[in-house]
Amino acid sequence: MMKLPLRNLAFIAACVVLYLLWSTLAFAQETEEIIVVGILPNGTALDRRKIPFPVQSATAEDIQSANGQSIADFLKRGFSSVSLNDAQNNPLQPDLQYRGFIASPLLGLAQGLAVFQNGARINEPLGDAVNWDLLPQSAIQSVTLSGGANPLFGLNSLGGSLVMQMKDGFSFEGSKFEAAAGSFGRTTSSFQSGGNTARGDHSFAFYGNIEYFDEEGWRDYSASDALNFFGSLGWKTDSTSANLSYQHGDSYLTGNGASPVELLALDRAAIFTGPDITDNELNMFTADFHHEFSPSTSITANAYFRENKTQSLNGDGSEFSVCSLNGLPALLEGLEDDDLEELGFDDDDVCDSQFNSVADLESFLNVAAAAANEELFDLNEFESDELSGDGFLSDEAINNLSNRNQESNGFDVQWTSLGNFFGYSGQLILGGSYFNGESTFNSVLELSEIDPTTRLTTGLGTGVFVREEATSINTETETTSFYLTSTVDLADDLALTISARGNRTDVVLRDLSGRRPELNGNHRFTRLNPSIGLTWQFLDDHNLYGSYSESSRAPTPIELACNEGVFDLAVKFAIERGEDPEDVNFECRLPNAFLADPPLDDVVAESFEFGSRGIIGHLEYSAGVYYTTNKDDILFQTTGRSTGLFANVDKTRRTGFESQLNGQWDRLKWMTSYSYVRATFEAEFSALSPNHNFANDEGEISISRGDRIPGIPQHQAKVLTDYQVTPEFSVGIDVVANSNQYIRGDESNQLDAIDGYLVASLRARYSIGESFEAFMRIENLFDNEFETFGLLGEEPGELEVPIIENLRNPRFLGAAAPRSAFIGFRVKF
Repeated sequence: MMKLPLRNLAFIAACVVLYLLWSTLAFAQETEEIIVVGILPNGTALDRRKIPFPVQSATAEDIQSANGQSIADFLKRGFSSVSLNDAQNNPLQPDLQYRGFIASPLLGLAQGLAVFQNGARINEPLGDAVNWDLLPQSAIQSVTLSGGANPLFGLNSLGGSLVMQMKDGFSFEGSKFEAAAGSFGRTTSSFQSGGNTARGDHSFAFYGNIEYFDEEGWRDYSASDALNFFGSLGWKTDSTSANLSYQHGDSYLTGNGASPVELLALDRAAIFTGPDITDNELNMFTADFHHEFSPSTSITANAYFRENKTQSLNGDGSEFSVCSLNGLPALLEGLEDDDLEELGFDDDDVCDSQFNSVADLESFLNVAAAAANEELFDLNEFESDELSGDGFLSDEAINNLSNRNQESNGFDVQWTSLGNFFGYSGQLILGGSYFNGESTFNSVLELSEIDPTTRLTTGLGTGVFVREEATSINTETETTSFYLTSTVDLADDLALTISARGNRTDVVLRDLSGRRPELNGNHRFTRLNPSIGLTWQFLDDHNLYGSYSESSRAPTPIELACNEGVFDLAVKFAIERGEDPEDVNFECRLPNAFLADPPLDDVVAESFEFGSRGIIGHLEYSAGVYYTTNKDDILFQTTGRSTGLFANVDKTRRTGFESQLNGQWDRLKWMTSYSYVRATFEAEFSALSPNHNFANDEGEISISRGDRIPGIPQHQAKVLTDYQVTPEFSVGIDVVANSNQYIRGDESNQLDAIDGYLVASLRARYSIGESFEAFMRIENLFDNEFETFGLLGEEPGELEVPIIENLRNPRFLGAAAPRSAFIGFRVKF
């Protein structure tokens, strides 16, 4: 396809913005509006003009108008500095990035955003992952995204925090039904109903929402479905309110991941191997309470319990070999086809009972390797007691099977006072919170056959399991926090905010199998994170802000159990068990295996923010710069397509600029934004990436200071429009443009980056009164072919099936969906 140079796109966007700005100013009128925005997870709000950091917010009406497929999709379109990566190629499993920090459903990614729902932290305890499929967007009343390392949002708010308030019977009255259908066999529907009634000085409310998603998927063998229910009961008087909510989610997601670049050139819908299934079942209870003792003093509290049971099945290529020795089949590790080819052999030359034992085979191969100046072989044979189950040996494929049960609970209590502090009027909030997250993780690796046509392992498992790849572990994370924030008016137009939060986090890991003592560990992380900021209302409708803040996150259990220090510790325990230390594997298969537990340091983010925001007539603007440094950041280093290890990196940095304009001219509403983020490593080090073209003999690449962090586009531009053609009919066009990004595994930036892209979508709505609305949406309007994600994997041809066996490029890309269209309706009664 034709690619539009970024400088031309920027010039066109600048011309459009200047024209719209001129048009808006021509019709400008004086306005005065006070907007309050949440500054704490439970929704406690403050006049936006006194908040010393950037905030973006949207309402239920905004979400509905966008007609997006998930709340993550809505944020990608309408919020500055937000982008999505299609790592799994499933619309409900995107990696969301804000300023280069991630909130993702995938274990193994270093999460950097704190996410809350009705005051409850919904980052799952095992790896801080966020399950977008368990967030019914039709039940969301408001969403707020705050930028910077704000300590008030607790652990994980390194780059920002996302807070969602759900609907209740006070915010939603009546009933509404919605249904839509379209491309990829997708159907969606939702029904919600709510209301309230007053009895004397008491009011009672109820709300219920059920939402369903089902599709065959645009890629081969990629069917998914998700069902969510959310309900709440509320009660309030003039001074007191209470609310109890329950949520149930049940999803079955197939996300078959990135494909080799050579396969994408043949068929963009084709999968490499599969299936990759994630089956979630969620139950969550939340209770909150608010009481005003007086107009100036109040107390707020909330508590929650969340349980998420996940089962996963991932079919993948095998790293093992089945070799006949002395007439009997044996399962070997370390006999790679590529290494045999270097010597002019294939497996038939050495595995048809030519040798009596693995020692004889290894000796023969090493003589040949030494003569050819090739790397020596180190073969390992799995004995019968190292295998379990009843079946036959296969080296065609493997099934990674796992289940994890994650339970989290916690509470938050805060006291708010409005008054005079040291001679200045202002607000003081004191609070404390507690979080406990417990996870049980079990995984096994099953030998499997693979369908040579579909490349699926479904129903083809042999019933033989490799014991040393099995994991059974229990983890517990406990965090206690105390915090305060005070905003005082130094003058009528100048406000000072001082905040601090102290966290103590304990992480405990226990091996449940009795075979992996290296997994056992106890860790404690403590830190006091401060923040200070100023806002200046230098004109009635124009505000300047500046702040410095710190936040931190403790390493997650999955990171502690799978990091680069694992090798020495695993070797130590192998020697103590009388095993051969040469057989210790230096990798972790995510999310289905752990290795060991030497400590990682906690990550500390230090952030500076400067910006301006305001209103000119009907034009709302915001612009700011930020400078965030992560000390002891955590990096996942790949050792294969889905394997790797975690390591601390001395320093990384995200610096950037973001801006947004919202306005209306006649019947045209519009929003445009531009953001720039430079995410870099700020230390020199070596990282594992054995499939990299420039890796050394140890499989490492050298990263230099200033190299860009993979997966993060530097430039983002967005334009959203909504034109009211008639009082009943409106159309809108959304345009999103991202620049290029490096792929994971190329932290040294030595390989070609993924091209940037521009994608447009079209929306239309037709209303009949207030009770009926028909809508449609066309995604990827011009049917552009582009990719949003990439990584280095193993050579695809190692999977010996038709087509794939001829592929050599280890570059895997996550392709974006082709053009699609959806149509639906809403009825309110």
